[in-house]
Amino acid sequence: MNNTALRILMLCLLATIGSCKRFPDPFEGERVLARAGKETLRKMDLDAVLPAGITGADSIQWVENYVDRWVRDNLKLQEATQLFGDNTADEALVRAYRNSLITSRLEQYFIEHTAGDSLFTEKDLHDFYNEHRSEFVLDRSIVKGRAVAFPTGFRQKARLKQLFASWSDDAREEVMAMAQKNAFTLREVNDWTEYSAFLALLPTRRNETYDDRLSVAGVQEMPDGGTTYWFVISEKRTAGETDPYERVSEVVRQSVATRRRAEIIKACEDSLYRLALLEKKAVINL
Repeated sequence: MNNTALRILMLCLLATIGSCKRFPDPFEGERVLARAGKETLRKMDLDAVLPAGITGADSIQWVENYVDRWVRDNLKLQEATQLFGDNTADEALVRAYRNSLITSRLEQYFIEHTAGDSLFTEKDLHDFYNEHRSEFVLDRSIVKGRAVAFPTGFRQKARLKQLFASWSDDAREEVMAMAQKNAFTLREVNDWTEYSAFLALLPTRRNETYDDRLSVAGVQEMPDGGTTYWFVISEKRTAGETDPYERVSEVVRQSVATRRRAEIIKACEDSLYRLALLEKKAVINL
């Protein structure tokens, strides 16, 4: 074949190739929202993560924030890869983190499908408290009680003392009415409180101890000029005694929950392990 014929053949082939329709690109015409180095964010990528129901100005703001964060994150990742390369140790950490997450999900599944709505009963909590009393020891005294301050010359003092000592429901209501009418100061401490905080309600002196008052029953008195203070310590626990359940109930609850979760996970792990060995899905050659 001469050169002229060869040139004609090549031109025909080129024309034929040029007239052929290209294989369609599935992303052709897809709007590109952002680029960061070699990475591309297309509209279809954004649609996949766009929150349902978001519209109007909220939608525009969300898109702007997402695109900005996407560009920043990808630029940082590419810069880190360029500076530090593909670090095998980092990849191992990522795999370990992923494994930890998915394992935690499995453990939570074990717990939810074993324990149901409740990990423990109130009896479990009290049993734990009683078994571990030695771990709940007070390092200072705590009390419950009440205190009232009134003018020393109050005429109904005898009646007030009788009611204050009794503290039945009726007596309490009468003392409260009396205090409101005569502008007395009445304080009730119904939750366990440190003894030092209770003493702050009274005219105590700094650097003076009042531990001897803890063992006194009934109404006690402290004068302060023209004012008289009466107080009653209705309950007490001293340093070295067991902390009341009410004060440590949350710690007990957390401890019992942690122990119960660990028991459930261990039991499920053991069951999974035994079944895998039985079905030859796991083999140990030692």
